[in-house]
Amino acid sequence: MIFFFKPASIAVVGASERRGGSQTIRNLLYGYEGDIYPVNPRYKEIHGLPCYPSIDDIPPPVDLAILVVPASVVPSVLEACARKGVYRVMIQSGGYAEVGRAGKDIQDRCMTIARQAGIRLWGPNCMGLVDIPGRNFFTFMSPRIYEDGIIDGRVSLIVQSGMLSAGFLVDLMSQRNIGVSKICSIGNKADIDECDVLPYLLNDPETDVVALYLESVPRGSLLLEILRNAQKPVVVLKGGKSRLGAQSALSHTASLAGDARLLSDILESAGVILANDFHQMVDLARALAIKPGIPTDCQVAIVSFSGAAGILSCDLLEKYGLDVALFSTDTITSLGNLYPDWMPVGNPVDLFPAMELHWRELPVTQAVSILLKDPNVDVLLVYFVAGLGGEELDLADLKNKADQEGKIIVFWLLGRRKAQREFRLLAQKCGILVYDEISRAIECLSAAVRFQGYKASWTDEDPRDFSGFDSALPITDRSLTQNGVLDEYESKKILKNRDIPVVEERLVSTGEALKEAAREMGFPLVVKGLLSDEMHKTDLGLVKLGIGSQGDLEMAFREIRKKLGGRGKVLIQRQIDTDFELIAGFLRDAQLGPCVMFGMGGVFSEIDPDVRFASAPLSYQEAIKLISRIRNRKILEGFRGMMPLKTDQMAHFLVNLSRLGVENSDIEQIDINPVSITGGRPVAVDAGIVFKCEKPEKTGGINL
Repeated sequence: MIFFFKPASIAVVGASERRGGSQTIRNLLYGYEGDIYPVNPRYKEIHGLPCYPSIDDIPPPVDLAILVVPASVVPSVLEACARKGVYRVMIQSGGYAEVGRAGKDIQDRCMTIARQAGIRLWGPNCMGLVDIPGRNFFTFMSPRIYEDGIIDGRVSLIVQSGMLSAGFLVDLMSQRNIGVSKICSIGNKADIDECDVLPYLLNDPETDVVALYLESVPRGSLLLEILRNAQKPVVVLKGGKSRLGAQSALSHTASLAGDARLLSDILESAGVILANDFHQMVDLARALAIKPGIPTDCQVAIVSFSGAAGILSCDLLEKYGLDVALFSTDTITSLGNLYPDWMPVGNPVDLFPAMELHWRELPVTQAVSILLKDPNVDVLLVYFVAGLGGEELDLADLKNKADQEGKIIVFWLLGRRKAQREFRLLAQKCGILVYDEISRAIECLSAAVRFQGYKASWTDEDPRDFSGFDSALPITDRSLTQNGVLDEYESKKILKNRDIPVVEERLVSTGEALKEAAREMGFPLVVKGLLSDEMHKTDLGLVKLGIGSQGDLEMAFREIRKKLGGRGKVLIQRQIDTDFELIAGFLRDAQLGPCVMFGMGGVFSEIDPDVRFASAPLSYQEAIKLISRIRNRKILEGFRGMMPLKTDQMAHFLVNLSRLGVENSDIEQIDINPVSITGGRPVAVDAGIVFKCEKPEKTGGINL
C-alpha cells in the first residue's frame, strides 16, 4: 500500500487544462513533492509541466498512475501500465459495475488485465486519496477543498462512496472545523478494499482512530480478523441493507440474523463503535482519538450557566451509563468561595450566581481549575457561550492544566457564528473536544468509555485452542432429508455428546413403549411429532404440553400419529418447570464465517427479537460478554423471585455450541429454542441442526 500513499512519482492519465483533468494536476502541485507526469496526446504542457502522449513515453519509472479517462479507454491504459511496469493504478472515472452489465464487463476486463500483470487497482468510481499532514491530494476534487484552510487531525476515513467523500471533506474543513489525517475513497472496490487500506491506517503514526463508511463487506471474515487485532479504535457506519444474512431461513437463528443485525452485532463484538450517520461517525472518532483515554469508570463534572442544561446533562449521563462525580471536600470548599452565601455547591456546578459576583474574575476558568484538581473527577463537561462579551477562555492554558492532571475537558458550545468558529479552531489546535449538542457530547464520551472497557477485557484466552477438548465419536449415519435438516431427537443426541445439557426424552412407536416411558420419566410429559423436514412443529399442531395422566398421554399419542400420517417419529419428553426461556444458535455466514447467537427465547424471539450475535468459536470470556449484551439482561439476574441464570453454565453451553459448529464445516445452522432455564440451569428443550444439502462422504465422518 505504500506506493498508493507515498509514491515517488505519479502519472495522471487524462490530464488537461479543464475540469477534472486540470484539477488533479493543480491538487498535486499544491503539496505533492514527487515527480508529476501529465499524460494526454492533445497537450505539450499542462500547468507548466511537460505532457506526454502516453505512459509508454514517460522516460523515468512511475510509482502510481491516476486515471481520469472514460471507462471505455481504461483497459488499454492498463495494458500500457503493464508494459511500463506501473503496478499501482488509481481509477477515478465512473461507468463501471455501478451502472449495469456493460460497465461490469469493462470492470471485469480491467481486473483480468491487472491480475495478469500484477497490478493493484484502487477504485474505480472513486475520489482517490487525501493525505492532509502530507499535503497530498491525489484526487480530481475541486481545489476549494483546501483553499478555505485545512486542519490536521488524528482521524482517518475510509469511504466507499466517491462524491460523499468530497462533500464530507469540504463540510468537515469549512463548516465544522474538524481536522482529519487521511480520507480514502475506495469506490467500487474491484481490487483494493477496506481490508487493504485499514491495516495501513492502523499502523500509520499520523492516525489514532479510523472511521469507515461501508456499503458492502466482500471479505467479512478477513475484516473481522483485522478488527480483532486492531490496537486503535475503529468506528463504522454501514450504509444500505446488508445481504450478509444466512441464505436459508429453516431455523430461528437464520431468520433472526436478518439483513443488518448480524453484521452490526459481529462488528460490535469485535470492539467496533457503530455510528448511525456521517457526522456522528466523525464525532465518535474524534472522542476516541482524545488523549488521555477516558477511564471505564468515568466520573463527570458539569459546569454550566443554566440549571436546565445541568439537569439535562445529568439525565443523559445516566442514560448512557456514565456517573456524575461526587466532589471532594476541598473542591466543595474552593467552589464555595465563588458563590454567594445562599448558593449551595453541587454537581452540576451552576455558575450563573457566581457570575454576578465574579464577572471580571474569570469564574469559568476558576471553576475548571478547581475541578481539574479533584481526584474524583475524570471529565469536565463545560457549557459555554462564545461571543457575547463575557469571559474569554485561555484554551491552551486549560488544556495544559488538564493534561497535567490527566483529565479531559469537553465543551458544549453555543454563541455567535464568528466567535464559535474561532473557538472551535483554537480548540482543535489544542486537542479539546467541542460539540453542538449535549446529547452528542455525552454519547461520544460513552463510546470512548465502551472502547476502553473493550480494551480492558482483552484476554490471552484463544477460542480456537481446542487442546484438552474431549470431542465426541464421529457420527456418519445422519439419515438426512433432501434439505439437510436433522430432526430434534437426532440433533439433541449430538448436542448431548458435546456436553450441552438436554431434556430427558425418548422415541416411542408402540403403546407399550409409551407406558414404559411414562413410568420411567413420570408426569407431566410432552408429546411431539417429528418431521425431519420441518423445524416449526408447534405451527403444525405437533406438540402437546402438560400431559398429566396415562389416559391423556395415550390420547395425545394417537392424535400426533394421526397428524403425522404415517411419517416421522413420536417423541416423549419430561416437561420441566421453567422460569424463563432463552434461545441459542449457530450459523455459518457466507461472508462473516461462523457465528453464534444468544437471546431471549420462546415465541417472543419472533415477536420482539432480543438476540445478539458474536463470531465463533467463542472463548469463555467472549461467551460471558455475549450473554451480557441482550436488552433484557436484568431478567437473567433474577426477576420477581426467580433464580438468576447460572452464567458460567450458560457460557460453557455457548462455548461448546460454537465449537461444535466450527469443527464441522458441513453444519450450516444449529437452532436451540427454547433453552429452558430452571433453577438457574440451562437445558436444551428443542433443537435442530441444518447441514449442507450435499451429503458428505461417509469415509471420514464428522466430528460430533
